[in-house]
Amino acid sequence: MFNRSLRGGAASVAALGLLTLSACGSDPQSTRLRVRIENVAPFQQLKSGMFNTKLSGTAPGPLAPGDVYEFSFTAGANHRLSFVSMFGQSNDWFFGTDPKGIALFSNGTPISGDITSQVLLWDAGTEVDEEPAVGPHTGPKQASSTDGPGALDPNPLVRRLGTPARLTSGQTFNMPAVASMIRVSVASNAETRQFTVRIENVSDDRVTLSTSEGIKPVRISPGVWTVSAGNEPLFTEGQKDRGQGLEAIAEMGDNSKLTAVLAPLNGVATPLSPGVYALHTAAAPLFTVGAKDRGQGLEAIAEMGDISKLSNAVSMSPPAGVRVSGTFNTPVDASAPGPITPGHAYEFDVDAMPADRLAFAVMFGQSNDWVFGPDEQGIALFDADGMPVTGDVTSKVYLWDVGTELDEEPAVGPHQGPPEGALERDNTVRRVPVTQYAPPVSQHLRVTVTEVP
Repeated sequence: MFNRSLRGGAASVAALGLLTLSACGSDPQSTRLRVRIENVAPFQQLKSGMFNTKLSGTAPGPLAPGDVYEFSFTAGANHRLSFVSMFGQSNDWFFGTDPKGIALFSNGTPISGDITSQVLLWDAGTEVDEEPAVGPHTGPKQASSTDGPGALDPNPLVRRLGTPARLTSGQTFNMPAVASMIRVSVASNAETRQFTVRIENVSDDRVTLSTSEGIKPVRISPGVWTVSAGNEPLFTEGQKDRGQGLEAIAEMGDNSKLTAVLAPLNGVATPLSPGVYALHTAAAPLFTVGAKDRGQGLEAIAEMGDISKLSNAVSMSPPAGVRVSGTFNTPVDASAPGPITPGHAYEFDVDAMPADRLAFAVMFGQSNDWVFGPDEQGIALFDADGMPVTGDVTSKVYLWDVGTELDEEPAVGPHQGPPEGALERDNTVRRVPVTQYAPPVSQHLRVTVTEVP
């Protein structure tokens, strides 16, 4: 989402060398403080959910021939769909996508149509493999097994099922083609970026699954789906199952555990842009709540992560009460300017005076025009006794809508980055309400202040 975010990068920062001079000189009455802004987003996928009730049904259950599951979601240009669902006649085999998922856009256009060719049959590596629907520990027979569940698979790695499939006994089994058992299709709306996925059992109980005990029925279990950036949200080929609930789906068609594990990890793991900061003694150094953006460069940060215009404006014509200003643009573990993704941080030092308060602005990267920053009063850097305020000050940081571009769903809207979208009807700077975006600021960033010896 930072196609345009590095306009405030190395070249512009070099040109702004004079901006940080005031922050580097040491006054005998000042205290050197280090401000750290960390991206702490825990999110592993944008969204996830379960499918468990056929379209014509009222209660959860597996799909028989002709039955269909459907689920819908919205997604952005870089997102991919993953899902898993048990092949019901097995010990621990499941239908699923490639670990990275299926790309939901092709050349900027949402996909539509049959995607069954991208669906595979996998072995979870958690239970010994027996002949489907025949072995005593396979799905149809495990409940009546006299010795409980099957033994552990001697090969504990998640892997693609071979053709023919090799059983633990060394025998092989000729599985039907995936497309003769399951059909997966996608319908999409380019304007709303909504996708509807349809999973259908297309097998024929009279012919599809031929076993040593005759023809057996094919069933497809309830499952779990995710929309992610392709970071392998459900499993990794060639590695052990993660113990998060895939085994329960692959062995029993139970999707409850994996659904519960994924839910807290759903969200927008947005990068945070380089930023501008100011130490000030008067209110509203960067914006005024309820008023239009001043046109001094906050819009460029909010829409593009570009710090050059605002940093120039604040340094050349400091707003009332601004004593020191500067920029931060290079992650602490990097050698070049850039945004910070989860697990990374910016740091900058200031020589603060007892009346100083801290203001800053960084872009919520996967938005149209949102920034993180303190309110108009800023963050107090000293207490009433003149002692430095150190520690976690994240509670003093908020998410702001700059009011310059029409808001779209974070990480999904087509105008987060070029091309620019329509103008916002409410063109005032304001807090983003929880009714519009619920995750708290603390799920995105942590801001701490420490005294530098």
